[in-house]
Amino acid sequence: MAIHLTGVTEADIGEVCLLVGDPARVELLSKDWKDVRLVTNSREFKMVSGYWKGKKVSCCSTGIGVSSTEIAVIELLENGAKYLVRVGGCGAWKKDILPGEVIVNYAMARDSGTLSAYGRDTFPAVANPILVHNILKTLSSHHIKTHFGIGLTTQSYYLGQDRKPKIDHILDTSGDMSYWKKRSILNCEMETAAIYILASIYGAFAANCLVVHGNRISDQWIGNDEYHDIHLNVSKLVLDACFHTIKR
Repeated sequence: MAIHLTGVTEADIGEVCLLVGDPARVELLSKDWKDVRLVTNSREFKMVSGYWKGKKVSCCSTGIGVSSTEIAVIELLENGAKYLVRVGGCGAWKKDILPGEVIVNYAMARDSGTLSAYGRDTFPAVANPILVHNILKTLSSHHIKTHFGIGLTTQSYYLGQDRKPKIDHILDTSGDMSYWKKRSILNCEMETAAIYILASIYGAFAANCLVVHGNRISDQWIGNDEYHDIHLNVSKLVLDACFHTIKR
């Protein structure tokens, strides 16, 4: 039985588990499932299970950042999770990627820190290629504008993403955003690398499907209602892609 995902057992976890950062998004993504049941709701971790097209599925929140994501993913893996897909948000770091479009990352760059406990910084943070292929194919068949490439998982929301705190003390960010843009990083977020590394080590399938909330170059942003509607739509397509992968 899980420690932080309080009360979760192997019997609770569906064939596919969607991962979100915000606990409030768990209810959103599961709103059209059948027989939805709250499994746990502890701190930043909220999980429900139910049925999508007759298949048992789950949705679990990880909270913000690598450290809380590590806790959620390890405890899901300990209890038999095999398919983990992050359906979340991100900021785009390329001018031609518009808010409301979707990014699928086959790999993530990352900064040093928590994940070094599982492998050196040279250990790759990569998705399962078959699952990524099927997600891209499903999104394309439904005419979802999707971008594909390498993203960045950072452990810092403010300075690490070139955001300046509104505090009367200036720190040098050392051009972090410029560094990654020059290396063709598409987007930045705070959880995916943890999911990819842990899934690779412990034998699970992992991928992401991220809705662009804003473009950091043009400073364009999408409204929250539309943003949430896109999340709900792509989450259904992700589930379809996962079950296509399972059947292969």
